[in-house]
Amino acid sequence: MHLKGKVKYYAGKFSGQDEEVCRQEIDNAHAAAWMEEHIPLLDCPDPVIEEIYYFRWWVYRKHIKRTPEGYIITEFLPKVPWSGAYNAISCAAGHHLMEGRWLRGGEKYLRDYCIYWFKGSGRKYERDYSNWLIHAVYRFCRTTGDHSLAADLFPSMEESYEKWKAKNMHKCGLFWSSDDRDGMEYSAGGSGLRLTLNSYMTAAVYALFHMAKWTGDHFAQEKYLEEAEQLWGRIQTLLWQPDLNFYRGIQAESRDADLGSFTEMDEISGYLPWYFALPHLFEGNTQAEKMGRSFSCLLDSACFYAPYGPRTCSPYPGYLEKTVNHPCLWNGYSWPFSTSQTLTAAAEYLQKCRENRRDTGFGKKGYTDLLRLYADSHYRLNKDGQKICWIDENLHPETGEWEARSFLKERGFPKEAGGYERGKDYNHSTFCDLLISGTAGIHMYEEGKLIISPLLDEDWNYFKLTDVPAGGHLVSIQYDKNGQRYGGPSGFQISVDGNVQARFENVPESVTLPIQKKK
Repeated sequence: MHLKGKVKYYAGKFSGQDEEVCRQEIDNAHAAAWMEEHIPLLDCPDPVIEEIYYFRWWVYRKHIKRTPEGYIITEFLPKVPWSGAYNAISCAAGHHLMEGRWLRGGEKYLRDYCIYWFKGSGRKYERDYSNWLIHAVYRFCRTTGDHSLAADLFPSMEESYEKWKAKNMHKCGLFWSSDDRDGMEYSAGGSGLRLTLNSYMTAAVYALFHMAKWTGDHFAQEKYLEEAEQLWGRIQTLLWQPDLNFYRGIQAESRDADLGSFTEMDEISGYLPWYFALPHLFEGNTQAEKMGRSFSCLLDSACFYAPYGPRTCSPYPGYLEKTVNHPCLWNGYSWPFSTSQTLTAAAEYLQKCRENRRDTGFGKKGYTDLLRLYADSHYRLNKDGQKICWIDENLHPETGEWEARSFLKERGFPKEAGGYERGKDYNHSTFCDLLISGTAGIHMYEEGKLIISPLLDEDWNYFKLTDVPAGGHLVSIQYDKNGQRYGGPSGFQISVDGNVQARFENVPESVTLPIQKKK
């Protein structure tokens, strides 16, 4: 099937199976045309991964919402009582930016969205939930190659970070957070010094350091680099457990309370430092690789691996217990929110530990196996017994049942909890970014530096991703092991704006290409 034919096929399939409960800017009737115009096209030998790639873009466009302040991206389609202005929620806003940065023409949506959070009505709600918005703005601007938005928002982002410190800094010098305000209600580890907000804020400070370089503010550069190093040092001193080779949170009832004990279980949020490449930035690749050998635990059924996982924590006495009457439990249930964070962390780890990664117990095949596991969870049976693509809030890791949906359905989808099918088409995670920056390995850096570090499974004979926006250009990669899939030369090739820039007999470890931002 021709690549453009895939868009029409998948959009037609998904729309034909859909109960279009809520409509925003782009309805199902216009989904195929919107996708053809905006999304990078994928050809992949794994049919499930490919289908869910197109499904997640089909879902993402549902959440583009026009407001009096411009465009925003929503998390829930129906109005929920805990949202801010225009039904926006900051919890997954970092996911929205990391995913949406790969849309052609996506700047018109995401620039408005960033301004909403830091200069618009969203300022009032931005700190309602822990988030990595500052880092995501930096990554969005780095990907587009246009730093003007970061310069415009820089004072507001500095102000936001200072407010985080005033509200959440514990006397030990790290950030305290409630699991509820982390968007991880009733987690196994509870409230305290968690890897969530501490990773987000360390990444925020490091992003401010980079953006200060863009603005030429040398004082801010020195200030934020020093603060990032200090925060990282405290994370290593207080939260790194060398005997476990993993990070664990420390429990505390409030920001002002004395610190309690370490959590009794491993939580998947312990991988978050790698999401932001913090171990590589501050420890160096050799030490980071040694620390990152814990990624093999993602494939261990005694730890995080489950048939519909990964779990949000390793099994412990309270694993999956319904101790409260609430749909959102993080005591082992699998959440796409954290699964996509973890897979991003795994990709960052593998791409930065290129030389020795085959000795770590977790490599390209492990990454692909987990991506397939994640993709395979994107289904449910409808009332007619038909298997349809689906994304919702959380899953039972052993059965694949969408837990929050079952909980709410049993209670008649209460209006005060968001109403009918509140979690349907839930925009609380990424998937397409995992194919683009992970599997395809496309990363745009400062000064026109494009790096391609693919994580293609060695069993794959072909792979193609076309017209990915990066630095003002369109980047495509193509792999054809035998030269039979695409009718051209065999091997791996990288094209920019339709012109082949590099060819390789086999999939390369990493390629750096200089490309200049278009005027």
